[in-house]
Amino acid sequence: MGRTGHHLTGLAAGLLAAAAGWHALGPVSLTAVPFGWSGGSSPDWLEIAHAEFSASRQKWIRVSVIPHRTITHWWPLWLAAAALVAIWPVHVPAIHLFAARTIEVSGILRMALAGFVAGGIMHLLMDVPNPTGIPILTPLARSRFGFGWWRSGNALEPLAGMTMAALAGAVLWAVVNPHGW
Repeated sequence: MGRTGHHLTGLAAGLLAAAAGWHALGPVSLTAVPFGWSGGSSPDWLEIAHAEFSASRQKWIRVSVIPHRTITHWWPLWLAAAALVAIWPVHVPAIHLFAARTIEVSGILRMALAGFVAGGIMHLLMDVPNPTGIPILTPLARSRFGFGWWRSGNALEPLAGMTMAALAGAVLWAVVNPHGW
């Protein structure tokens, strides 16, 4: 999936994470939304990619410090991160602005991490329909799992991302406002 599709599906993941945390944290859970958007492309940019000119091919090619779709695309690492976010106690002192206003940093940090990890997991889910797929057993394995439904850069990818984001927004709206308008 391309960058736009991953950002849109990451946005959807952030909205779903916000919906999951709404009853516990209220509006603070909305912190997950921008971090979900960023996490949606994180397995790609965590590879520390850059462009280099290939003299043999006579064009610019993508080169990464970590090979593409290996360690950063390995699902057990992302699920472990999700488990840590869910169970690890985050204790950060509150910030007291004025006598009447206090900012609970722990909830903000937990929802930011939850959104980021949810975006990363959504990235992996959206790479599975690609023929290249994602590594299953080991992160450096040549064998990967993929459905082969579409290739990266397909024009329908952003549509899939927008659809997922709209559905996730509807879920968040239903959680926040269960009695309708």
